[in-house]
Amino acid sequence: MSIKDCKEIEKGAKIIEKENLTEAVEKYKQAADCYKKYDKEKNGNACLEKAAKLLREDAKVIENPDKAFDIYSKSSEIYKQALNESEAKKVILEAHTKFVMSAKSIRVGAKKISDPKEAETLLTNAFEYAIKGKDEELGKLCWVDLGTKFRFNAAEIENPREALSVFQYAVENYRKGGNDELEAKTWIDAGNKFIRSGEEIEKSKKDLIFAIDNFMQAATIFEKAINEEMSTNLNGRVNKLCETIGLPLDYIEKYLESKDLTKITVK
Repeated sequence: MSIKDCKEIEKGAKIIEKENLTEAVEKYKQAADCYKKYDKEKNGNACLEKAAKLLREDAKVIENPDKAFDIYSKSSEIYKQALNESEAKKVILEAHTKFVMSAKSIRVGAKKISDPKEAETLLTNAFEYAIKGKDEELGKLCWVDLGTKFRFNAAEIENPREALSVFQYAVENYRKGGNDELEAKTWIDAGNKFIRSGEEIEKSKKDLIFAIDNFMQAATIFEKAINEEMSTNLNGRVNKLCETIGLPLDYIEKYLESKDLTKITVK
């Protein structure tokens, strides 16, 4: 084999670039090895860069970011072999950008979906892409989006106890997204739902024990939401209703437990 043979291999690679990219890349790598056997480092590295460029261009048109990343990674490694660290880093940045753009696109699509469970799969996928793209803030926004969907969904549930589990799931997602303000707002929404339910029962002047239940649960939630004044006021309303009924609170609590209305827990 001679330098002439190296050139022929390189020429062959160029001819099949559009027809068979994979084979063309292999031929450029073969040509590079050939040149380097004859101490033609410049020619060899040039062939390697051609191979890396082919892979890079191919990765750009691949829609799936995971599949594209595999190709980008191969391109980056070849650039490194060609001693071109600058382009090797740029290729990986392009791969990260594709992940981020995919995450943003999925997030936009998820916003159009009203059912939080359906949106959850999309937003989880968007979060994973955002993290792979090294965009932690975008990843957090995906969790915040999901939290908001569950919070709005919980607001539409009439029964405050049934709504609470959904509100709590919203809180979990807000925590993942690092949004303390919306977490607190969610607890307040949940507490207010119990209060409204208690007030409706109180106005009817019937089954006041269940009004007590709602006010107790609301007090627990507002204590969690770090609103001691509201929690204190609600406990005051509970004591007042106990006096109206003429029964001690511990007796009422036992009665509620017999009706499967145990005191809620908030995490």
